[in-house]
Amino acid sequence: MASRKKRDDSADRPTLSLVSDEDSNPRAEQDPTVDSSSDSEEAADAVEGADPSSTESHQAEGVESAEPANSEIANSEIPGLAAMSPTEQAQAILEDADPVAYYRMLNGLVRSSHSSLLQALPYTPALEFHSPTCVVVEPEPSNIETVGLYARAAYPDFDRILLAAFNDPAHDDLMAALYHLLIVEKTNVAVVTNHGQIIDIALVMGAWLSAMLAPGRSFGVLGEHTSLEQLAEVSNVLVSRMVITRQAFNVPAIQVLQCGSRIFLSVPQTASRRRAKLETALVRANNTLMRTALDAQLAQGGQLLAMAASGSQDLTIPGLMKKARAAWRARRGDDPGEAPTLHLQPLYDGTLTLMQSCTYVLPVAICLDSSTPACVIGGLTRLNGKDDCHRIMDWIALAHQEATGTPTIYHWHEDDLLTQVRARLNR
Repeated sequence: MASRKKRDDSADRPTLSLVSDEDSNPRAEQDPTVDSSSDSEEAADAVEGADPSSTESHQAEGVESAEPANSEIANSEIPGLAAMSPTEQAQAILEDADPVAYYRMLNGLVRSSHSSLLQALPYTPALEFHSPTCVVVEPEPSNIETVGLYARAAYPDFDRILLAAFNDPAHDDLMAALYHLLIVEKTNVAVVTNHGQIIDIALVMGAWLSAMLAPGRSFGVLGEHTSLEQLAEVSNVLVSRMVITRQAFNVPAIQVLQCGSRIFLSVPQTASRRRAKLETALVRANNTLMRTALDAQLAQGGQLLAMAASGSQDLTIPGLMKKARAAWRARRGDDPGEAPTLHLQPLYDGTLTLMQSCTYVLPVAICLDSSTPACVIGGLTRLNGKDDCHRIMDWIALAHQEATGTPTIYHWHEDDLLTQVRARLNR
């Protein structure tokens, strides 16, 4: 879908919105779209070891700040907007946006703590995903060797840590089950990971694709096989729209992902969005249009949806203070001592709903830290409610802890312990 050219709009025209101001609390409507690669800056700083004194309080994330409309984004009154459906409104708002100004704002979501692998990509009108109206990018598979090449360049230990885990003979039945669920039975499966680094979910998908297409791999006694084209058509990854502003290996990052999957682009609704001065109307429009497209894709059945379920990256602190350790003991029944601890942040309603739209979940605990690398693959798990989603995250936290030796906990909600952890990081 093409974008309109920037219109001559006066700066005093009102900001468009898909919902009323009274409903603008982002925590109340947290979209799963804060996605697989989305980035709460505070968390990113904590994970990547940046100066925690430069971060803002997480407690402020749930409150929308009053922001002036940015004059570079088209905030014009669109004829007939009120009579449109929410999806039509979203399309109209994005078509009305200045693509260059919007791109600059998305670039503002980038953090210095993000992987050095990702470099700035200039705005290029010829790239379809640089259009504000583009919320889904279709796969363009080439060959599995290309997928492996990118994965190894991004993470040199890809074969030893991730691919070895997926190729473990103990998971042969799992690979066969995934083939039959996705290709034969047309059942949706979610691949869910913790959110350590921005490239986690892409590497997990690369390992899964490589394992499914490994030499000699077949499914069932009749020796059925699959292809990258077939798998890419049913593979879907949620990423932050910020990724469209990045390149890796002198190739747009989105095109790297296109080698093996369809990409859905989301915009975070947390403090990172406000810091980048992204307008609320544009954020909601993007995520409304994206969810409409994603729901339609999932409705086809036989879809694999990969995401780092928490909208914010995992938090690491060097050691819990006395009060926080007491809260940990009350939750877990053990004492982490003075060791660094890892905190997986809560899932919110949008993510919970999205997970439950898939019949099965495949949990994966991942750590790319060179001192404690790990990839632990769980079993296919059927969901029966929201609590099952939280329990899956509990499993991921425990698997991460057992594999890395780092005390790891998942927070079901905004509890006192998580508040204390964030306060420690914000000192």
